Amino acid sequence: MAIFKKPRVYLDYAAATPLSTEVLKGMLPYLTGNFGNASAIHTEGVIARKAVEEARGRVATTLQVRPEFVTFVSGGTESNNLAIIGAVEQLFSQGRSFADMEVVTTEIEHPSVLRTVRSLQARGVGVKYVPVDKEGFVDLNALRALLSEKTVLVSMAYANSEIGTVQKLHAIKKVLTEAEKRFGTTITFHVDGAQAPLWLPCQLANTYADLLSLDMGKCNGPKGVGMLVRSRRAIISSTLFGGGQESGFRPGTENTAGIVGASIALAVAQKDFLNRATRVARVRNSGIEYILKEIPQVVLNGVTGDGRLANNINISIPGIDTEFATIVLDKHGYAVSTKSACAGAGGGESAVVRALSNDPARSRSTLRISLSPETTFQNLKDLTKVLKAHIEKMSKY
Repeated sequence: MAIFKKPRVYLDYAAATPLSTEVLKGMLPYLTGNFGNASAIHTEGVIARKAVEEARGRVATTLQVRPEFVTFVSGGTESNNLAIIGAVEQLFSQGRSFADMEVVTTEIEHPSVLRTVRSLQARGVGVKYVPVDKEGFVDLNALRALLSEKTVLVSMAYANSEIGTVQKLHAIKKVLTEAEKRFGTTITFHVDGAQAPLWLPCQLANTYADLLSLDMGKCNGPKGVGMLVRSRRAIISSTLFGGGQESGFRPGTENTAGIVGASIALAVAQKDFLNRATRVARVRNSGIEYILKEIPQVVLNGVTGDGRLANNINISIPGIDTEFATIVLDKHGYAVSTKSACAGAGGGESAVVRALSNDPARSRSTLRISLSPETTFQNLKDLTKVLKAHIEKMSKY
């Protein structure tokens, strides 16, 4: 284990968050004494089953849905896969051909959405991409024009994992509802809400989603646990096969401790999200203003006003190797990233920034700074000082 001379400043909350003390306390009994398999009928199994169902009820209460519409999975990636493939497979099982179906999304989605829809495209499903504006908002007129009688699913993120743009879900849903009436069809709306629980309301009605994907590793819960939440009208097929756990949607032994922890983390995150978001957004705004003042060549990516996730700062520094800058910042005690962790490391450009800017230099030089609830303005000032010194040093070569 590395030993640091001074406290590190963790500014990669979009990638991972620490497990809270409250969540750990709730999980511990199911990691040691109450270790039974929730599918077993003996006393140990019954205890585990009760814990899983109590957790499901807690999630249902938090999100204001019926418990049977909550499916526990391994995280946001699996939830996105199950939602997208499951919705299409359900229609296929009813006799609709892949060629007669279209999925609509954007080019700024998380890799677990983009690569999933591409897998469907390889099977004959049509895929259309809605353009976004320079701030990352969906072009509603373009969306309206892309929808057709073949459209069966629209998938978009609540808040973008790189640039933090919070989509106007109500407006998107309105366009989809108009199209359903026009074509006499049903369009399932899938929302990737992985980044949302700490900062935004996640009750299903507030997201306007038929299918909502969540990842508890992003809100002080355990990594490797997420959920797919369904509305009454959403019907999906299983994409994995085995036992009958999770109503057959997610076969395999339940991660009892993780599920319990996930339910607590979600409840705590949603209980005080508004105060948390308001407080952190003030720090973020001051940080953005300071960075732009101290380093004039910096370009802010995403929203310049309202509509940015409370803890998100995403910048480009054209001409600077930001992978190297990330390493330099790390050596000084600051953990930041260049793009979504799931997009892979090792250089390359941000596909998200490329899509909204069409500027290769800008998309190859991104830094994502995602604040924690404990981040201070002084943290951001100190980081800026290190970054500015690095840029000045590099400009001499």
